[in-house]
Amino acid sequence: MEEFTNYCKQYYTLQVQLEKQETRFNTLLQNALPYTGQTNVAELDAIISCNRKIQKVRAQADDTIAARQKTAKIILQILAYFEIPPHTRLTCEIPGEMELELWADDENMVHCIKTKTLDPLEDDPNVITIHMTDSDFVWRDEED
Repeated sequence: MEEFTNYCKQYYTLQVQLEKQETRFNTLLQNALPYTGQTNVAELDAIISCNRKIQKVRAQADDTIAARQKTAKIILQILAYFEIPPHTRLTCEIPGEMELELWADDENMVHCIKTKTLDPLEDDPNVITIHMTDSDFVWRDEED
């Protein structure tokens, strides 16, 4: 993929990731264990654990927001370089994945929507494809 295509894909991916993180954060927040005068340490530990989980999800969402803003800034610089006016919709194809439509508005906010899902590319035995995930998987040594 080319540079601008990568930024478009990255922006869309971060946007989808942020929506999931915000939904998870709001669900955890709504279901948070409240402090109502509990005096049992085990109950307080449960409240603390719940709050830590909520803080972790919020921090992840904040990191995603920062990454999306950084990507948006680069996209806006590219649009400015080519003197592409606001509301000009650009189409972007991610081969074997999707088509996107991207534009900036008058307030320099980047917007990106998926317009089409594409059929996967044929497997080429000479090409290695790596798919990145946003999971929290951590490699561990067998000794751990």
